[in-house]
Amino acid sequence: MKHNMGRQEKLIRLIGGLIVFIVGWLVLRGYAIFVSEIATMTIAGIILAFAGAVVFLTGIFSWCPLNALMKHNSCEACKVGETHRHLPV
Repeated sequence: MKHNMGRQEKLIRLIGGLIVFIVGWLVLRGYAIFVSEIATMTIAGIILAFAGAVVFLTGIFSWCPLNALMKHNSCEACKVGETHRHLPV
């Protein structure tokens, strides 16, 4: 698969996605102080956990479908056409 994100974007997605996922998980477990109703807490937790997981996975694979759709590529080596191997962050 062709990569479309650079090292900095990958790192931001990995850290941000993990934080959002953990917040969503905490909301699902009932540790949210900003949500009072159980149904709202469950929906908010599921949405946050799912969004965090998606962002984290795009960081792992260094490929984002929205970047591809917008023809955005932040990978410096991919822009100049170098043959390279993406190493872990």
